[in-house]
This record gives sequence, structure tokens and C-alpha cells, in this order.
Amino acid sequence: MDEDRQLKSASGWQYRPRRTDSRLGDELVSYLTQRSRTWTRNAALVDVWERVVPPTLKPFCRLDKRVGNTLYLQAEPGPYMHQAQLLSTELLDQIKTLAPRCGIQKIRVVPLQKKDKE
Repeated sequence: MDEDRQLKSASGWQYRPRRTDSRLGDELVSYLTQRSRTWTRNAALVDVWERVVPPTLKPFCRLDKRVGNTLYLQAEPGPYMHQAQLLSTELLDQIKTLAPRCGIQKIRVVPLQKKDKE
């Protein structure tokens, strides 16, 4: 009896894991609810991107990722990357005007990564 009490007092301070019995559907709803704001902002950004990118640049430039308030664009190295860099401030102004809730403050142009690398 005394040993049981000592063992309980020695381990009583430890954190007891929370019971995690829940249904997969409930977890999925929770996950989607938490992420819906980000998805809405990014969907608006993609829609605006399709409208603001010049048709001459569209085949050679694409959205890459968003990190914080920075939007990364991938562009073919050479003249298309240079053109994307020159147009980045104008594109940023148009994005801010058409989708102010996206929160993009900066555009960075990076070289296009080929998907079919050997």
C-alpha cells in the first residue's frame, strides 16, 4: 500500500494524455474549418492572377507558392524572367487592388523548376 502511494506521488505530476477518441469525420471537419480562411485567400489570389498576368507572359510564368505575405512566381530563365521582374511591382499593385484581402506585400521571381527532371 505504501509503495503504491509513493509510486502515485512520484508520477502524479506527469501530464496525462488527453483522450482522443473521435470520429474521422469530426477530425476532417475541424481540419477544413481551420484551413478555410487560407484556402479562400489563396483561391482569390489564383483568380486574380489569371486576370492580371499579361497573355505574352502567361505560358512562361506561373504561381509557385505563398510564404507569409510574399508571393513567389516561377518564370523561364532569360527574357521572360526579366520581364516578370520588371512587371512585378505593377502586378503587385493590381493584385492589391483586385484582392486586398489576400495580403500580398511582395512578389519574388524565381527560376522555373521543370516538373519532369531526370
